[in-house]
Amino acid sequence: MRPETLFEIGSVSKSFAGVALLQMHDEGRVDLHRPVAEYLPWLKLEQRHGAVTAHHLLSHTSGLQGAPLLPESVAAGLETFYKPGEKFVYSNIGYLILGLLVEALDRRPFADALAARVLKPLGMTSSAPVIDNRLRRRMAVGYAPEFEDRPFPTRGALAEAAWIEVDTAAGGVASTATDMVAYMRMLLNRGAGPGARRIISESSFELLTRPVVKAPFRGEEASYTYGFWVSQDKAGATHLRHTGGMVAFSSSFDADLTTGLAAFASVNARLGGYRPVAVTKYALELLAAERAGAELPDGPEAAPPPDEVKNAADYAGAYAAPDGRQLVLAAEGRRLMLTNKGRAVALERSGGADSFIVKHPEFELFRLVFGREGGAVVEAGHGPDWYAGARYKGPRTFEHPQEWDAYVGRYRHESPWYGSTRVVLRRGALWLDGEQRLHALPDGSFSPGAPADTPERVRFTHVLGGRALRMNLSTVEYHRTYLA
Repeated sequence: MRPETLFEIGSVSKSFAGVALLQMHDEGRVDLHRPVAEYLPWLKLEQRHGAVTAHHLLSHTSGLQGAPLLPESVAAGLETFYKPGEKFVYSNIGYLILGLLVEALDRRPFADALAARVLKPLGMTSSAPVIDNRLRRRMAVGYAPEFEDRPFPTRGALAEAAWIEVDTAAGGVASTATDMVAYMRMLLNRGAGPGARRIISESSFELLTRPVVKAPFRGEEASYTYGFWVSQDKAGATHLRHTGGMVAFSSSFDADLTTGLAAFASVNARLGGYRPVAVTKYALELLAAERAGAELPDGPEAAPPPDEVKNAADYAGAYAAPDGRQLVLAAEGRRLMLTNKGRAVALERSGGADSFIVKHPEFELFRLVFGREGGAVVEAGHGPDWYAGARYKGPRTFEHPQEWDAYVGRYRHESPWYGSTRVVLRRGALWLDGEQRLHALPDGSFSPGAPADTPERVRFTHVLGGRALRMNLSTVEYHRTYLA
């Protein structure tokens, strides 16, 4: 590691695209509230709920799906699921479209436009607007879970991640610590770069940072603006924040516009949903204390042990499968223990509140998830297996359409962005990786969650010999693999 070592900053890049577009807004080249299809007439975008504008794309209120990150999604055709401006749905594909809009307006590749409009004026000479093979020797080696097809436990094994090129506005910037200081300084100076030269006007900076839509930031109250989450801390200070997750990098950005302090952190690894938010938060606390001449604050509290389950007693008991197999769980203080073939294994919290990793070879492909009724835990699911507890009072047998049998299996996408997923049948329903229930829709597609809550759609196609060979998840095409 050296000062010039590059890190992929992921979705922190989104605000760079916002800055470039606002420059063009200052120049009178773009109306942020004009339908984007008028600038990109070739764009395959169904807009039955209303016209999508750059304002909607910048603020994730376009009604587009959130999942796709690949350029071919645009070629495949896109559709909106909500009235634009009505609902926040974090959408990578929306920012991919914004990159194409910058290209069309500036009449040059997005990378060239971003370099000329943002990186060079700020003196970010070590940074790159896209991640391509020329950067590989300058980039920190990235790491990812050794196995991408199963839940990743705390302190799980890592391996060097696959190298990929990224050329979209959704997350294609690579930068250094020094260069990110230059970017943060511009924001703290309200759009002014070196020598007080403005990168964007004061009015455009107001647009960049003005709250558009309520959108929690990692559980905290916040709003989204044009490439940032904006919120106020307990002292009333205004923060611009964002995180970034790449195949092999995790980043966090926090700029306190009130105190004039900012911090950026990046880790050359992908560790589930981890982002170094606590690192940037603590950095700001240290900087504020040093500036005030106050005693430096203690570091963040250590995370609790991964196998600490404060409500372990909620899950204790025996659960029986229809074929007679049993799960036996016991609470031992703040640990939840599963006994299998004479071996006791401590469960590790992972994912949702009632979701656990079981570090045992027979359980490693899926999380163990529990279901509740009236607040009480009554059932458990693991992949295709279902177990009823003593308090379960519902049906014991379940029906499903016969054609669903063809959808069960493992599907894979060759991009490491997506990896593989397993579709299982449990309790008369289809589930992604045994955790996300697929709700059947009248058109034959499925919604991974309540349809009113998500615009994502799953479709199974190319059924041959009783098996679907393709699974399309929000335009991302997965191929069936016959490996378990």
